[in-house]
Amino acid sequence: MASDPYSSPLAYFAEELKRLRKRNGMTQGDVAKGTNYALSTVSAYETGHLIPPSDFATRADKLFGTDGQTEDDEGDLTRLQHLVEQVSVRPWFRDRVEVERKATEIKEYESHQIPGLLQTEEYARAAIAAARPAPSTEELEQTVALRMTRQQILELDGDLPLDQEPTPRLWAIIDESALHHIAGNPQVMQVQRDHLVKMAQQPNVTIQIMPFSQGLTCAYGRSFTILTSRSGSVVHVEDARNARYLREYEQVMRYTTIFDYLRASALDDQKSLRLIKGEKK
Repeated sequence: MASDPYSSPLAYFAEELKRLRKRNGMTQGDVAKGTNYALSTVSAYETGHLIPPSDFATRADKLFGTDGQTEDDEGDLTRLQHLVEQVSVRPWFRDRVEVERKATEIKEYESHQIPGLLQTEEYARAAIAAARPAPSTEELEQTVALRMTRQQILELDGDLPLDQEPTPRLWAIIDESALHHIAGNPQVMQVQRDHLVKMAQQPNVTIQIMPFSQGLTCAYGRSFTILTSRSGSVVHVEDARNARYLREYEQVMRYTTIFDYLRASALDDQKSLRLIKGEKK
């Protein structure tokens, strides 16, 4: 993340959080305890590697005494957090982030790269940098931070925003080609493969690989995500610059059927793990 606190609202929030902590004579551990967030999470907020939720900003304001004088008066960090989120999340992607936070189940098919929820930071940085027109350094770091922040929903014992539902179940089907498209360099890819193996051990994560031997699939190489919450399901279809959200029952059922066929055609989870590790199918 950029060290210049004026390079972006996220960098400024990180610097302001650190300044207020030191002014109050606190350690990161003190802030973690006072806000009921993990120490590693507080550290990531101070370095700008994660985007802080409004809940954390509100708790930190109370801890530092920078909260508003009245119930309707927001604190310093809370106001700054609103700006961070507004700038860091593209308007067309904001719905995806909100739906993910409330999802109980996420079914994702990715045909060309590792799904964002399963990417390592270096893989994400390389994948985002490959976009054209190329993103600026600020846009790159903000997008990486958002992607890493989104992944917190899969943590089984992490400190999550209060408005998030219980940890969702992720079922990801990934085309084998994603394992061979080099993002960054071979070392980045090896770390990414190891990360997939680690994530697949979580009880709420299932990863299947669609092998080359399967040939063409019913998805025709088009990636999509089905997000299910207590209020229903929505399909997220994204291209290079925007996204579509399909909510009609017939549309959702069409993609649900496609996902079921993909799930039946892909390698099972154990064979998929062996392929990810580079072993024979």
